[in-house]
Amino acid sequence: MPNSDFVAGLFVRDDDEGLFSRDIDGQLVRLDTPTESDYNKNVTLQIDGLPVTVPLAEPLTDANGNIVVDLEGRTTPRYTTIYDAARKLYVEQIGDEKKIPIPVLCHQPHMSPVAVCRLCIVQIYGQKRGRRAAERKLLPACQHQVKEGMEVFTMNAAGADGDRVRQTVKVLTELLAADHLKPANPPELEKEFAQFNELGQMTQRCGADSSRFKLDILSNPPPRARPFAGRRDLDSSSPVFLVDHSACILCDRCVRACDDVRENHVIGRTGKGATTGIGFDLNVPMGQSTCVQCGECMVSCPTSAITFKPVAQIKMLAKGRSARALTARELTSDPIFAGIPPKFLLWQQGLVIRRRVRAGQVLCRQGDPGNTAFIIRHGRFKVRILPQPSRSQKSLSWFERRRLMVERERTPADVIIGEMACLNGSPRTAKVTALEDGEVWEIRRNVLDRLMRLPSQRQRFESEYRKSSLDLVLQNTDLFSGIEREEYNHIVDYLRRRVTFVRVQPGRTLFKEGEIATHLYLVRLGHVRVSVQQHGREAKIITKGPGAILGEIGLLALSLDDERKTVEEVDRILKSKLDQAGDDLTAILPPGVRSASCAALNQLELAQLNRADFLQMLRKFSALRRRIVEQSLTRLYSSTVGHRVFDEYVEQGLYEGQSILVLDLDNCTRCDACTRGCVERHGTETHGIPIPRLLRAGRRLDNFLVATSCRSCADPHCMVGCPVDSIHRGKHLQIVIEDHCIGCGLCAENCPYGSIFMIPNERNPVAVAHPEHMGITHLVGQLKAANCDLCDARGDLPSPRPACVAACPHDAAFRMSGPELLERVMGRHASDLAAGGLRGRMTA
Repeated sequence: MPNSDFVAGLFVRDDDEGLFSRDIDGQLVRLDTPTESDYNKNVTLQIDGLPVTVPLAEPLTDANGNIVVDLEGRTTPRYTTIYDAARKLYVEQIGDEKKIPIPVLCHQPHMSPVAVCRLCIVQIYGQKRGRRAAERKLLPACQHQVKEGMEVFTMNAAGADGDRVRQTVKVLTELLAADHLKPANPPELEKEFAQFNELGQMTQRCGADSSRFKLDILSNPPPRARPFAGRRDLDSSSPVFLVDHSACILCDRCVRACDDVRENHVIGRTGKGATTGIGFDLNVPMGQSTCVQCGECMVSCPTSAITFKPVAQIKMLAKGRSARALTARELTSDPIFAGIPPKFLLWQQGLVIRRRVRAGQVLCRQGDPGNTAFIIRHGRFKVRILPQPSRSQKSLSWFERRRLMVERERTPADVIIGEMACLNGSPRTAKVTALEDGEVWEIRRNVLDRLMRLPSQRQRFESEYRKSSLDLVLQNTDLFSGIEREEYNHIVDYLRRRVTFVRVQPGRTLFKEGEIATHLYLVRLGHVRVSVQQHGREAKIITKGPGAILGEIGLLALSLDDERKTVEEVDRILKSKLDQAGDDLTAILPPGVRSASCAALNQLELAQLNRADFLQMLRKFSALRRRIVEQSLTRLYSSTVGHRVFDEYVEQGLYEGQSILVLDLDNCTRCDACTRGCVERHGTETHGIPIPRLLRAGRRLDNFLVATSCRSCADPHCMVGCPVDSIHRGKHLQIVIEDHCIGCGLCAENCPYGSIFMIPNERNPVAVAHPEHMGITHLVGQLKAANCDLCDARGDLPSPRPACVAACPHDAAFRMSGPELLERVMGRHASDLAAGGLRGRMTA
């Protein structure tokens, strides 16, 4: 018998479509894949007779709209789809998303298309054998790629092609509605949920009769599944959400929301055939799974399959007679919120406040906590940015700083102000004052995050964000301090066209010691770990925060031999070389290598300038060149010998703490007066029972005990992902948890220092199912997060007066920032520092 390469189970039938092949699992895959060169190939097609030109391929983006790149900086191409082309054709301004004539249930702009609901089907005409011919089948627009000369007809098209699409979409909707259009749970919220059920809205849009297929012969329920296999009934095990599996249409939006958007990987498909459904972990009830209660699945669900309980509703009161919380119905009718899931707006109802302001009224002040952004509805506003003095600028008078002040005017054409601080959880960088009577909508971080996911909104916000970020980067950097205003403006104009902003994930390496220097980096947000190797191991570790400059030594090709030269000598040599160079400055000055390794310690945002533009900047601006030379030589003067305290300082994350509770063990007698003072100060105000906000335990830094208590981090990990936006900064930039916390525990899980405690809130009891007796419920306190708020959650005090510090009878408890703690500890090692040459490096 002749030898054969045939493998059972992998045989491809002759009737398979020609453009497809099967992978090792027997799944159909495309043979043709896009390349980066396809970005420059344009394709023109018609949608309902209207021409539109789009690139053949686009770079893959993540759920937040950021372009996905690999470790080498390459993008991942994906073919442009018909739905992408329709979006470009119809969405010209904010609110135009509703004009797209292609309905979708399973697709969202920030998700990868799966084409399982088939409501986005369209009729396609193309060229076959030189003649115009129609595709035999209606194809999903969310997944089908565009081709040159393609003609697309949607359900809005006139004629036979439009009729075919309309009738097909109508029948598909009726089939889905017959089995899955159910009243929402719980009953007390059913009326509110009904108006935001996307399947119900689609039924009304296409005039479908949801009862047409509800016949006994067609509507027999599927056989009941065995326990833990297939679909379930109503699942009320979660303290926050309800899951009605009978209303699930298997669109996989909840699966992609959990896996791709939040990366929790809790939800997936389970069962087969008629018992197919979604499952949590190994198909256990939602309340018993590893679900973090973030709510992403609930707001992504287009039906009533996943809803929230009344206890999860956000209850916020607008402060002031001129303020009013807007309802979900008001928000969905406004163009700026078009494209946001209506169920999300219903859940987050209360996080958008309408405020009327009078001329001269201050909207926000520089340095205030940036918990919200403002959508400008009416009126004009003045934005004033007064540069904050850096360490080297402390001697500048108020009048000298005022000379550097920047003022701008904002109108409804700018759409939004304050989004930078809101997105990053950082203090306000400007003071905003109303120039005339007007109106703003104040939105919290959760709502702004959703707006940023919409492509039409994100592009606009990002453009303004980057323009403003450049000014803030330069003003808060020592390198540009004290430069004359006219020359400073010239530098900004030069950099604005050349600098780019990049975001770096925690742990990712910017560059390694010994690599060729290619870019200059200016830190806008976050912290960088800088390490130097000696004898094959790390000899020095320091951190650099906002305002720091990285990479200038390598770009100037300086070495340890240059440390013996004066600033004037190096500046004169550099000027001579740059003046002699022609257009190619990189040829006259050979590239240097990195003198240290840099990696992101947390979420990092950098302004990036390539080497050619950097050298051109040095040639154009002599004052700036001298400063860079001086700063570079100062860093070279320092030794590469490290100290153990620096290693521990970085390892414990103390560099990002703004208010760390430390106990001087030389004075501390372990009397626990700090803990008792904390309990007595807060009492039963927040949880109905007395609770501590600190633990007199933790790691040490030299002779100081770093207690387990909130550090008010500069980059607050705890604020990331809060489903109801109940955690924010207070008046003193401390972390404050509001009363509408639903107890999901995500903030406590995100805190790397264990400083947030989940404690039952006896003031808010909820009924939960008895673990052993079916049908019996009992009352328990709903979990609520607790942390140190510096004893001033409401912001009544001009400065914080934490009870833990005041209660210490031995002067052993202190609240200080990470750099202040490091300065105090290293003060005890002055002799070590002098021997290692680190003192100048630490304070430079």
